[in-house]
Amino acid sequence: MNKTRPIRIQFRVTPEELRMIEQKQTESRIISREVFLRKLVLEGKILTLDIPDMREISALLGRCAGNLNQIAKRVNITGRLYENDLKETKACLDQVTETARQVYQQLSEINT
Repeated sequence: MNKTRPIRIQFRVTPEELRMIEQKQTESRIISREVFLRKLVLEGKILTLDIPDMREISALLGRCAGNLNQIAKRVNITGRLYENDLKETKACLDQVTETARQVYQQLSEINT
């Protein structure tokens, strides 16, 4: 018997309701059905975010940082700053900005 939660609650569901509960539990990535149901009841909603664009933003930022490092090395060696390097870096940063805008738009459409 669980000493921190001594009271047991039971309820019946149809096979279709069970399927729906299991599907939502899978989507939430919460392994324990008991934890899933308790969280859902006590907190109201379970929000799971999987935003592939966030991984893209991370990759783009890595490329931008690499570009900036290369520019810094060239400037340190040659003493010159090349316009093409700046254009590439600006294009990379523009991609980050646009992808971040898309993520923000997706997040603003979530009804919590």
